[in-house]
Amino acid sequence: MPRDYAAAARRNERLYYTFIILMETGFWFGIWIKYLTVGRGLELRYILLMDLPFWLMVAALEAPFGALADRIGSNRVLALGAAVFALTIAGFGFTTNYWMLFADYMLWAIAQACRSGADQALMFDSLRQAGNEDRFARIIGRGFALQIGSAMIGVLLGGFIAAATSLAFTVQISFFGPLIAAGVALAMVEPHVEHERPPYIQNLKRGFSYAWHTPQVRYTVLFGSTVMMAAFTPVILMQPFLIEHDVPTKLFGVYQAPLRLTAVVAAIFAHRAAAKTGAPKMFALAVIGMVVAFAGLSTIDRIGMFALFAVPALIQGFMRPTIDTYVNQHTPSETRATVLSVSSLALSVQVAFFEPTVGFITDGISIRAAFGFVAALFLVVMPPLYVLWRRAYIPPQRPPVREIAPEAA
Repeated sequence: MPRDYAAAARRNERLYYTFIILMETGFWFGIWIKYLTVGRGLELRYILLMDLPFWLMVAALEAPFGALADRIGSNRVLALGAAVFALTIAGFGFTTNYWMLFADYMLWAIAQACRSGADQALMFDSLRQAGNEDRFARIIGRGFALQIGSAMIGVLLGGFIAAATSLAFTVQISFFGPLIAAGVALAMVEPHVEHERPPYIQNLKRGFSYAWHTPQVRYTVLFGSTVMMAAFTPVILMQPFLIEHDVPTKLFGVYQAPLRLTAVVAAIFAHRAAAKTGAPKMFALAVIGMVVAFAGLSTIDRIGMFALFAVPALIQGFMRPTIDTYVNQHTPSETRATVLSVSSLALSVQVAFFEPTVGFITDGISIRAAFGFVAALFLVVMPPLYVLWRRAYIPPQRPPVREIAPEAA
């Protein structure tokens, strides 16, 4: 009996949203840095130094797991990643030294690599199979909004739970969501995409080749990953900022939740904003906004300056769905998960060195010096990348690229 592709796409869409909610509603995230520094007595510089091997491991595994998803099915790889993530969070909840923390980070790297690109590739191919790929931008925007919204709820509740119980308990109970998400991933219907399934290594090489030899994808990956790296700065410096200004644990979520709400609203309306203003203008404003926000945080040392963290959140919400949609539109289905993993790989390599550097500056000099470093770095790096991306940009009214992989140069 022919498969009802439209029904399968609707089912996958519902499960895709459910998967995101379960994976992202983590009570631990809003108190993570305080848990390790205050609760476990670890130093920020060495916590962030763990991010170096973590992100390099993610970078090494991103494309292989993306190619594996293209080979055996995205739903199976997603289920594996969710299960490993649950194990990771459980381990974090009992971490007492740097060696245990390192082991947990390595598990986390596997979980991160499993998820990268696989969920979006599955959703896009499901929609294409049903002839509804034009809905992808809206679904991805909603998915990203749910991702941030779920994290917002987790952050908000996590602060109150930690204040009522303990920091460690709050981390430990967060493993239930990813554990259930593993079953949800297996319940997704793997799309039946009519294309050749080449050997694993061949598919991996083809994904890298396509990403590099297609200017629209190459510069979107480079510029987009740099903007997303800038969005990581609040993740690693918001909690140290609140600790430095003596904000009570129960209010950690109250401070951080509005920032996530800002990103949610931006993600929901990202496709409309991109259609109205155009991606080039949106991306140019992102460059300016990132630099101005971090320059402001480095200049004035007041708790009220915490509001400037909303600027990167807003930019992240607008940019992420727009970037993902553009890359998907210019990538053939047989290498989509691999190419999306290459995009995540570029981000991983940058963050691997960025986070430890910011951590050592924060501990060694001051948090304001760290903000100044970030502002200066992006002022130097972002404008040239934007110019390269703008030259390769193809407006949406032009026909999409053909579904073939480019020949190696």
